[in-house]
Amino acid sequence: MPKENTYDDHILDLNKGLDFAFRRLEKATKSRDDDLRFLVLATIDSRFNPQTRTVVIREFDKDNLSLRFHTDSRSTKLFEISSNKNISLLGYDSKNKLQIRISGEAEIIKIDKILKGIWGKMYPMSRECYRVTEAPGKEVNTIDEVIFEEEGMDGNNGFKNFSVVNCHITSLETLYLHSAGHIRCLYENNNNELTGKWIVP
Repeated sequence: MPKENTYDDHILDLNKGLDFAFRRLEKATKSRDDDLRFLVLATIDSRFNPQTRTVVIREFDKDNLSLRFHTDSRSTKLFEISSNKNISLLGYDSKNKLQIRISGEAEIIKIDKILKGIWGKMYPMSRECYRVTEAPGKEVNTIDEVIFEEEGMDGNNGFKNFSVVNCHITSLETLYLHSAGHIRCLYENNNNELTGKWIVP
């Protein structure tokens, strides 16, 4: 039981709380320094062990309840997603003391026109990581063996290794940490609308 009502309004209202989480995710896609720009992605590997790593959220679409991140098509996480589309994402907003946990179904985008459109808008430094000649995770004897292709006249070297993943949100959970008592909510997708309920923190 909360000690006293010292919460911001959105924390004690399910709808306002969801709107606040949406706004934070939208803002995170536009700010390089935002905590929620970097979410921890969890997948299941071929041995049924959980695997986690940080991904950068590139787009959040509240109307379609989806978010997007990019990865190397040779990465183990893409193979894991291909085998099991169920993923989860976790982020923490230190300023607002807000944890957001997302469950969803991953979709690997394979439409060339969409991929080229996204690739063309990326900064050269963002495209560079896809020009590494060996697959991410391969063992090397020294760091000097990590070699990158040149950008190329058209800037498209590395495009063949570029993949886009959309996460279609099936549930979103918020946890507000507060001295008067933590507040936790679960929002579940019902016909592309998130319906919220209170749960024990």
